[in-house]
Amino acid sequence: MPEESTSLQRLYDSNDEEGDENSKHRFHCKINRKRLVSKLFYLFYFSAFGSLWPYLSLYFKQLFLSPRQLGILVAVRSLVQFVFTPVWGALADRFNKSKLVLLLGLSAWLISTFSLAIIPIGEQPKACYEMNSLSLSLYQNSSSHHNNVTRLSTRARAMKAPNGKRRASKQSYESVFGTSRFLPWALSFFSREYEPKESTKLTESTFPDIKLHPSPEKISDSSRLFVFMLCITLIGQIFASPTQCLADTATLQILAEDCHEYGKQAFWGSVGYGMTAFIVGTAISGKKTLNPCSGEMDINYIPCFYVFAFYMVAALIVASRFRFNPVDHSQCKETAVGGLKVLKNFDYAFFLFIVFYCGTAFGFIQTFLFWHLRELGSPQILFGLIILTNSTAEVVIYLLSERLLRNIGHFRVMYLGLLCYALRFFYYSYCSRPWLFLPIELIQGITTAALWSSFVSHVGAVPGVATTLQGLVNGFYTGLGYASGGLLGGVMVHEFGTSTAFLVFGELTLIVLFVFIIVNNVRHTEESKSKISLQTINKADDFY
Repeated sequence: MPEESTSLQRLYDSNDEEGDENSKHRFHCKINRKRLVSKLFYLFYFSAFGSLWPYLSLYFKQLFLSPRQLGILVAVRSLVQFVFTPVWGALADRFNKSKLVLLLGLSAWLISTFSLAIIPIGEQPKACYEMNSLSLSLYQNSSSHHNNVTRLSTRARAMKAPNGKRRASKQSYESVFGTSRFLPWALSFFSREYEPKESTKLTESTFPDIKLHPSPEKISDSSRLFVFMLCITLIGQIFASPTQCLADTATLQILAEDCHEYGKQAFWGSVGYGMTAFIVGTAISGKKTLNPCSGEMDINYIPCFYVFAFYMVAALIVASRFRFNPVDHSQCKETAVGGLKVLKNFDYAFFLFIVFYCGTAFGFIQTFLFWHLRELGSPQILFGLIILTNSTAEVVIYLLSERLLRNIGHFRVMYLGLLCYALRFFYYSYCSRPWLFLPIELIQGITTAALWSSFVSHVGAVPGVATTLQGLVNGFYTGLGYASGGLLGGVMVHEFGTSTAFLVFGELTLIVLFVFIIVNNVRHTEESKSKISLQTINKADDFY
């Protein structure tokens, strides 16, 4: 009996050990460490961009960059990415240094983007010094109205003199900011900021003459500030351009035959982007400082650069765990030539034009929507809510994209996306209340996720050249299209204003939609007639 009980106990112990091993094995199967690297990379990488990228145009606006200058910066970044991404990809494949190029690109993102916050202040708009001196006299002497009027009139007469204008304005500016003028912007974030006392009350009588307050002009295209930003953007993007492409390549190699599960990895990028943008945007919304140049209360966006640096460093550490497989170059030339031959087909050439235009529309909205809302007086918290709404809509549509494409088809999804783009443009043009912009952002999922899914799925059906066409779609959408949206939109906003620019883009979108529908219907009709004629000829041959 004791021997039997002992044997039974050993059997139970062995079963328990096997069960523990099976449970551990299942746990490791559910949490795939190789795929976890991709998930964490997309989470940290897009969280970095979500913390800064949506608010970068607002940051430039507070530095008195013009819409045209902002469009140039966006266009340069996208065009450089379009040109240098295949160059770096070819070099990485040729020498099997994909991991090194990826780490170099992430380091370039970190250094170049953070450098935008540490350029020393070197130039201000023309009207800035006058605004500083006038605002100082108001705040420092608000207790005595008569002294204010006397000092304002005296200061105004002094500034009209050619010799005393620069000296008086310089002294007043330095008396406010002290030595912080000579500190980089990111370092001056820790220095003491000038804010008026709570007891200070400004009334209409405090401002004796509105003409004494000239409106601050935009800095010139030849200013050192804009030239430095342009050089940093250009040099940084040359090295940072292949980052996402190489990360996608490593992810697809990890997935191997399960490449259809790519969306489950990139899904974490949308989650990180939306959540980080909302949290950071809400956190900085409570801290405002007076801008002496414009007389407005500005948001301090410097913390966004620090959050960007933190997440980019995390992405750099995770990316060091990627493993790249050696590339087989035996069929690369034939695939590339086959992809270029497909472009001779009118259908695919016109399809790439639609991809280009959708990228242009997307780039224009991403660059100037928040610019337009700030001009309408939007609070900072609304920007975070808009990004959160956009990300939620994109995630939902990505999950439903397969069913949507199967039920209504690729081209009808493109029709729907262009129609929603037109609706957004007209709504932005005529709506004047910032909080009413929030409901229309729900269709961001259709204009972004649904359209992109239809593009990728459509070119993926072409046998033998799907990879080449996928590269062309990426280049025309995120490269040429996004650059054109920033550059063309910047010129239009600079010349006509944001409302008129949105209206023009809405009309262009409707024209492109109608031409797209007509072209597809005409081509479909011609193909149907040719098939019918071929069937008739074949039947006649069979009869004879």
